[in-house]
Amino acid sequence: MNAEHIPVIVGVGEFVDRPTQPADALEPVALMERALRAAEQDAGAALLKRIDSIELIGLISWRYADPVSLLCERLGIAPARKVNASMGGETPIRLIHEAAVRIARGEQQAAAIVGGEAMHARNRAMKEKAKLAWTPAASREAAVSFPSSRFEMSAVAKKLGVTDPAQIYPLYEMATQAAWQQTPAQAHAESAQLWAQYAAVAAGNERAWIRKAPDAATIAAIGDQNRLINWPYPKFMVANPSVNQAAGVIVTSLAFARAAGVADDRMIHVWGGAAAKESEDYLKRDAYTHSTAQEAVLRKSVELVGGDVKRFDHVELYSCFPVVPKMALRTLGLDAKTCTPTVAGGLTFFGGPLNNYMSHAVCSMVRILRATPQDIGLLYGQGGYVNKHHTLVLSQRPAPAALALDYSVQDLADRAGDAVPALADDYVGAATIETYTVLYARDGAPLHGIVVARTPTGQRVMAKVIADDEASMAPLLSTERNAIGTVGQVRIDTFGLPVWEIGDTPRDRRALPRRYCTVEREGPLTIVTMNRPEAMNALHPAANAELTEIFDDFAADPSQWVAIITGAGERAFCTGNDLKFTATAMARGESFAPPLKGFAGLTGRFNLDKPVIAAVNGTAMGGGFEIALACDIIVAVDSAVFALPEPKVGLAALEGGLLRLTQQIPLKQAMGMILTGRRVGAEEGLKLGFVNEVTDAANLMKEARRWASEMLACSPMSIRASKAIVREGADEATQADAYRRQLRYDAVRDMFRSPDFREGPLAFAQKRAPRWKGE
Repeated sequence: MNAEHIPVIVGVGEFVDRPTQPADALEPVALMERALRAAEQDAGAALLKRIDSIELIGLISWRYADPVSLLCERLGIAPARKVNASMGGETPIRLIHEAAVRIARGEQQAAAIVGGEAMHARNRAMKEKAKLAWTPAASREAAVSFPSSRFEMSAVAKKLGVTDPAQIYPLYEMATQAAWQQTPAQAHAESAQLWAQYAAVAAGNERAWIRKAPDAATIAAIGDQNRLINWPYPKFMVANPSVNQAAGVIVTSLAFARAAGVADDRMIHVWGGAAAKESEDYLKRDAYTHSTAQEAVLRKSVELVGGDVKRFDHVELYSCFPVVPKMALRTLGLDAKTCTPTVAGGLTFFGGPLNNYMSHAVCSMVRILRATPQDIGLLYGQGGYVNKHHTLVLSQRPAPAALALDYSVQDLADRAGDAVPALADDYVGAATIETYTVLYARDGAPLHGIVVARTPTGQRVMAKVIADDEASMAPLLSTERNAIGTVGQVRIDTFGLPVWEIGDTPRDRRALPRRYCTVEREGPLTIVTMNRPEAMNALHPAANAELTEIFDDFAADPSQWVAIITGAGERAFCTGNDLKFTATAMARGESFAPPLKGFAGLTGRFNLDKPVIAAVNGTAMGGGFEIALACDIIVAVDSAVFALPEPKVGLAALEGGLLRLTQQIPLKQAMGMILTGRRVGAEEGLKLGFVNEVTDAANLMKEARRWASEMLACSPMSIRASKAIVREGADEATQADAYRRQLRYDAVRDMFRSPDFREGPLAFAQKRAPRWKGE
């Protein structure tokens, strides 16, 4: 073979930065500079000024406009080819492989691949409020856009917020456990034992970030220092990106290396490798029990060494989460008890510098192969969400055959896959768990569960499981039995999100106990009481959801014509958003957004034709005032106070209060309240015009019922038509348009079609009270 077309790795370098003071930390390009200079020194020859290509692996810890050019300036080099390369854990392996192919084709003679991150320095500086004297961060608009920084993602995954690798890999973990007939406890023990092997190697690697070697029991034990991240993985089983590490690799042709004076014992030959991908969208894959792309690249690598996996003396199996090397070991037919799966130490303990870990693995592998000239090493890198897979085979021995220029095994991966199930959007009905996880907050408590499930027709759905639904959460959190195969029901909740609940039949939500409000029915009158007096009836998402369901039922029930909403206790109608809950939710990473139909299920509900009366029994602040403004009538106790105080705490009244108040009272008076957040008493509210009646506490509900009684004396169909004309007419361009189009409104047409349309005149003629049907 022509030495000019034989690729060899000639230099590797790493740099780890552990400054005493955060302000002394080096920025990412400075780390990379040191790594490449170390690689040049490792080669024993002046190479950097002679390279014709440099590729910089996508980084996250700092924003640069053009990091590869900045790095070249620091190195004092001007290669013909400079690339800000892509994201992904397999990227270092791919770039080395691509460089080797270009050399084999005679397109270049020397290339450098480098990457680095300073996430630990950045995090520490933010925590300690230290100023970093780094290259000024580029704006988001000016910052380089690395390829593969975003992946295709289904709408439901985005809606549920399941977009982070730490949330997605557990779906493979739980599916493989079931396929391998392991209980969660058995699989957890296997993961811990495997991770203890990685930790032991890291402890002996002077370039590792964590050089302790916790045993399997420590890694498996859940506690304050090892909290669950996402079921079933605790902190000690996930990649650790909070590091300051960089690594560089120099690849040249054999002829170039010899001409430059690189000693033969420094050279590591690139035998070849393989690459394949899964669908970017993880919900559009055939299964979670395997990866055909992973299987294809690993099997191809075994073929490169004659079909005997035992010819690999050293392996590095990518280790962002335990399921990845566990699947790889089974595909290769290797036993972790007799095969050490890493040469560097893994992404938890060596460190996980985001896309650049495999550069460090290459450095470790090169050093080992130099020391064992007859050995062969396998490097397996993986990126994205189990979607990008790449292998590379190395040895100090020359390759037995010329490097293959086409290393894709995509066709093999595609042929091995099964049919991908269709994804069902907005599905409601029975669904059996296909795989699952549980997302955890920083306090160690579950946020909610996530299930991927199959419908009776085989379609795939994704849904959340509410954390306080103990019956549904129990199988997800069992360590003795995998929840795959459990039957449940999917519904769409008041936030517009799919929710899975265990059971063979849907739950009757109207029969569920109310925790945050009470509902009474007096004939066609519904009375709703917000029941959190200890919190001045402030509302959080669960309370808002409960109220939304109540008003959904009210809107849909033809026997219910009028509603009254009030607050429990004597102090408050509702003081709006529960700020204590919000503060806790923000700290936990929990959503505190209201349902789609707004506070109490009313402020964002714009199609309710039935009248609602607010019986304001005390303070109505912020969202509480907005609830009252969303009602048709306000009856207030004389001690009631109204305000939109959000500007005083850096917020704005975004639940319709700013819009409705300016419609219900004169603009200047409304702006006076809005721009000052001032409090207005009930009597002033009556004068301004947003309060209909003021009474004392003893008569509040009596007067609210009187208003309701007067409405109930009218035709409910006429009431609904009247509300519709007022509401929809306001959206017309002119009053004339509203006048012309009012007969087309659905509620008006329903009125004309209703028996009540004939009952009114008939009762009048017969001199009797009408008997309304409301339908």
